[in-house]
Amino acid sequence: MKKSIFGKIGAAAVVLTLVTSSLVGGTFAKYATTVNGKATAAVAKWAVDFKDGNTSIKDDTTAVVLKNMNTKAATTDNEKLAPGSNGTISLTVDGTGTEVGYTYKVKANVSSFNVPIVFYSDENMTDDNKLKVEDGAITLASATVDKDNVGIVQTINVYWKWPDDEANSVNDTKLGNGETAVVGNIPLTLTAEQLITTTP
Repeated sequence: MKKSIFGKIGAAAVVLTLVTSSLVGGTFAKYATTVNGKATAAVAKWAVDFKDGNTSIKDDTTAVVLKNMNTKAATTDNEKLAPGSNGTISLTVDGTGTEVGYTYKVKANVSSFNVPIVFYSDENMTDDNKLKVEDGAITLASATVDKDNVGIVQTINVYWKWPDDEANSVNDTKLGNGETAVVGNIPLTLTAEQLITTTP
């Protein structure tokens, strides 16, 4: 039986369509661009400085000296303390130039400090603002500084006194006459960390 002329025409049409489709695909173009570029990464500056007055505290060779400011408990040398002495420690945390926000905490290690000095957060030096000793250390200050305020110097004033307490006079006298070891160093530690905030 001979194939229908229409079948032959249909088969020819299919073949022709396949051939011309490949030709059209290769003939017509589309817009295309290839560009080679680069990515850059600049690291934000970190420059938090811890100071006693104008002196940067870089390590434990920088001494913050406790000076007696109580004239009623005056000594011949105001860097030598006695019962009744009191004064102020003024420290600063300076983030000028830092390009990120930060948090900081300043601690004083009093675990091996034998002089019975008490530290306070307020110049009135009452029991209400006495700084507590936890694990041998006192937190003198802690705060968060956002990136818009890094150029504002953070001032830390800590007040201290050697109580003139008659009940402690025996031990105080031992410190003064050298019967017990007097350790005059209070290690200070500044911990500053980049502030990273997340949005919910």
